Amino acid sequence: YLIVVLGFIAGKYLDINSKGLGKLIIYIVAPFVIFEGTTHAELSYSYLLIPFLAFFISFFIATVFFYYGRYKWNDTRANVLAIVASEGNTGYFGIPVALLLFDQKVFGFYIMGTVGITIFENTVVFYLAARGKYSVKDSFIRLARLPAIYAFILAIFFLYFNISLPKIMDNFVINMRGTYVVLGMMLIGFGISAARKTTLDYQFIFLSFLGKFVIWPLVIFFLITIDIYIFNIFTIDVYRAFLLLAIVPIAANTVVFATVLNIYPEKVSSAVILSTLFGLFYVPLFIVFFINKFI
Repeated sequence: YLIVVLGFIAGKYLDINSKGLGKLIIYIVAPFVIFEGTTHAELSYSYLLIPFLAFFISFFIATVFFYYGRYKWNDTRANVLAIVASEGNTGYFGIPVALLLFDQKVFGFYIMGTVGITIFENTVVFYLAARGKYSVKDSFIRLARLPAIYAFILAIFFLYFNISLPKIMDNFVINMRGTYVVLGMMLIGFGISAARKTTLDYQFIFLSFLGKFVIWPLVIFFLITIDIYIFNIFTIDVYRAFLLLAIVPIAANTVVFATVLNIYPEKVSSAVILSTLFGLFYVPLFIVFFINKFI
C-alpha cells in the first residue's frame, strides 16, 4: 500500500516517464525474475501444462464475453469487454504479491502461469484489440520480441540439465526481485494518478468485474475440484499459484491497447482504475480466506 501511494505521489507531482519505466520492467527486470522463478519450479510434464492451462482459461473467458458483447452491442465494445474480462494484471500487480506471499517453489509455479497469460496478451488480446488490423502473424512477431519468453525457455533448459546459477549471483537476483516489487507497485500508483478522463459506464464495469473477479475464480475453483477428485495432476502449491492468477485486477496494459487503437479508452481506463482500487482490498481478503486454506 505504501509503495502504491508513493507511486501515486510521484506520478502526480514528479515528471516521471511511466511508459519508459514500464519498458524497463518488461525488457530488463522481468526476464531475470521470470528466469529465476521458473528455475525453482519442478520440471515435469504436468507442471509444463501450467502456462498452457492459463492461456486456455483466459481464451475461454475472452470468447464467452466477446460473443456476449457482440449479442449486446454488436460493435467494438465486444472486443474490449473480452479483453478486460479475461486478462489480469499478473505482472505489475501479481508478481510483487507472489514474491511477498509465496516461497520460491510456489512462486515458480506462479511465474509459469504468468508466461501463459503473457502469450495470451501478445496473441489473442493484441489481435482482438487491433480489430483485424493486424494479422495472426503480426501477433506472433510481437510475441517473439518479448525477452520474458526467452527467459522462460532458458530456465526450462537449466532445469532439464540441472544447471544452477553460481552463488555470486544470489544477491543480484534478490535485488532484481526487490526492484520488480517496488517498480511494479509504483506503476500501479502511476496508473491511478495518470487518470485524466474516464467514463463510468456502470454496465461495462459490472461485466468487466464479473469476468475478472467472479468468473475467473469460479473457473479455477471448478478445475481444482476436478483435479482433486478425478485427475490428481497438480499439487496444492499449484492450486495456490492459480488462485492468485485468478484474483488479480484487470491488466493495466489493456489501457495501452485501447488508447493506441482508439477503442473506448475512457471505458477501459475507468474499469482498470476501479478494479485496481478494488483489488487492493479484494486480493488480501481472498488470500486470507481462500489461498491460505491451501497452506
